[in-house]
Amino acid sequence: MENAKLTPIVVRRRGDGWEFGPSSTLVSLMVGGFVAASALNLCLFTYFIRSANPLMGVPLLLAGVLIGAMAIRAWRTRNTPLSVANGGRVSYGESELCASGTVRNIRIVPSVGGEVGDCEVRLELADGSQVAIPSQYFAGFKSRKHARPFAAEFAKALGVQVTDSADTPTQGDEHS
Repeated sequence: MENAKLTPIVVRRRGDGWEFGPSSTLVSLMVGGFVAASALNLCLFTYFIRSANPLMGVPLLLAGVLIGAMAIRAWRTRNTPLSVANGGRVSYGESELCASGTVRNIRIVPSVGGEVGDCEVRLELADGSQVAIPSQYFAGFKSRKHARPFAAEFAKALGVQVTDSADTPTQGDEHS
């Protein structure tokens, strides 16, 4: 995960803990994709407004605006770190996700949204509850194989294990 150009997540040691953030490549692809999709929808909107059936353009305008808002959100959150303090406190930006010492393990679970086979990384707390990571950059992975490197680095920073809901716990510094 050291090479920001080849991995979607960059891990940095900061003072008393660790910071996780999206690589510049991931940010560029995400923002660029949203901008391109928004521009395409707005171009199609213009075409339909000028044609015989202007009502067909309204959904395209709404989709273009929504996708444009997603591009703005992706750009604004690109520098918001997912932080792990030495005591185990986990925060996203200024929001605390978990207090120090409450994370029992990192769990790879099937994604609530998305396609079949998608998964996400969650924090499992001592009381058994799970906390989702709010950033769109850490929200979903196409497979468990793609989620494992991030989960392992995150677990390593917290000093806990990774639990894949399909298998037994593994140490945080292994990339199974």
